[in-house]
Amino acid sequence: MNFLVGLGIWGLLLGVLIEAVSLPFPAALFILIYGYILQPSPLEILLYSLAVSVFYVMVSYIPYWLSIKYEDDIRRKLSKRKQEKFDRWTDKYGDWTITLGRILGMGYIAYLGGFCSIKPARYGLLTFLGILPISIAMFYLGSIGNLDALKEGFNNVQWIINGLLLTVTVSYILMKLLKRKPVLAKVKQKDNA
Repeated sequence: MNFLVGLGIWGLLLGVLIEAVSLPFPAALFILIYGYILQPSPLEILLYSLAVSVFYVMVSYIPYWLSIKYEDDIRRKLSKRKQEKFDRWTDKYGDWTITLGRILGMGYIAYLGGFCSIKPARYGLLTFLGILPISIAMFYLGSIGNLDALKEGFNNVQWIINGLLLTVTVSYILMKLLKRKPVLAKVKQKDNA
């Protein structure tokens, strides 16, 4: 924590920069921590959030432009599952997929903007609309809270999410096995005959 305090606002911007270039990094956690460190007033929360959001938009143009320039190469490196997810979300939500992806913390959503030929100004606006509410919420939560209590709350939420994911995964595997069971029974009957 002392290290982050020593970095000042530059540490916050570094954390935001890392996520905005689509590297898997929890910028929201950095914003939360800096909300705790800076203890901003309500007006400062708004100003910091606006500044962080504008900075995020500016940096997120890096993967956006890369996705336009190197679309074929990037598509080859993306898993088929992620490409299908992009396509489903785009069909369902249109350009608002960018905003939704930002709210959900999906840094790689920047590539979708380039793949779908979203105009640069619209891409910037949609990114801004997605990151601003997260910034405000994280600065606010950091400013009011005891960091240990917030960390414990995040851990509890993480346990719930992991429990749900485990339940879904086990259910899926069991469904697959149960669907196979009649097929396996028929194979055994043929072998016995």
